[in-house]
Amino acid sequence: MSEKSMRAGLSRGKALLAVVGGILVLVLAQVIASLIYLLPFPHTVSIVLYYLLYIALAYLGVKLLSERMLKLSLQECRIHRPRAAARWLLCAVTLPVAVSAILLCLPGEFIPGNMDGGETALIIVTAIVGTGLSAGIVEEMIFRGILMKSLELQWGKTVAIWVPSVIFGLIHAIGAGLNAADLLLLFVGGTSVGIMFSLIVYRSGSIWSSAIVHAVWNMVMIGDILHIGTKPVEHVILSYRLTSDSTLLTGGNFGVELSAAAIAGYWSVIAVILYLSKKRSTQPLNVPTSLR
Repeated sequence: MSEKSMRAGLSRGKALLAVVGGILVLVLAQVIASLIYLLPFPHTVSIVLYYLLYIALAYLGVKLLSERMLKLSLQECRIHRPRAAARWLLCAVTLPVAVSAILLCLPGEFIPGNMDGGETALIIVTAIVGTGLSAGIVEEMIFRGILMKSLELQWGKTVAIWVPSVIFGLIHAIGAGLNAADLLLLFVGGTSVGIMFSLIVYRSGSIWSSAIVHAVWNMVMIGDILHIGTKPVEHVILSYRLTSDSTLLTGGNFGVELSAAAIAGYWSVIAVILYLSKKRSTQPLNVPTSLR
């Protein structure tokens, strides 16, 4: 189906409903998957089953929205079979490692978590399967798959990049108990990381490239294997407690994902993508097959 045909077949009302529907899929998949905890499985098994069920339910919801409401295949929403080019795997590792290295240069102290073997294994499994893969896959399918495609068809790529990115940032404020300064930082940092993920998808032609970057970022930065922050946290393998009282350096009450180092990391990736796209001016950003 051509881009023109897609636009003609999607009304503004349906585009907006797809945006709302995507958010509802995110919420309902979590709620329904959480019912697994009512069954008498061992705790570790329940956690793994919850995240796998969360991914499966979200996929089914996204497929339903794509094919029934948008009248598009998953592939047309850039939700292909899992794959990611080596450059995005490199980006996925380099970004959180570089940001963590900068944060570890700030004044602070290492504090061991004193976890036993079982607790350590649970933290690692949760970081990989839950904090990493499930969040990365589901959020990218919804925000950079359904939301971005529906908005793109009605209002173009600029709106498709900015609106899901703003929503992606602000949705993380729910229940976080942030003050005005934290909310402003969340708007800047959350929107920045959303733009980064969006450009990765446009550059690569697939949500899987942003999903792997998203997943590895979560594993390293918020997976509780190495926790970096200003407040002591229980149930971590190792923590680095920052002693700086600068909200800009530490990310405030939300955490180091909104720190100056993290935001600089997001915009470094954005700058590289824009530079490469400008350099390859004969292969525009909106032709995914030439950019894989």
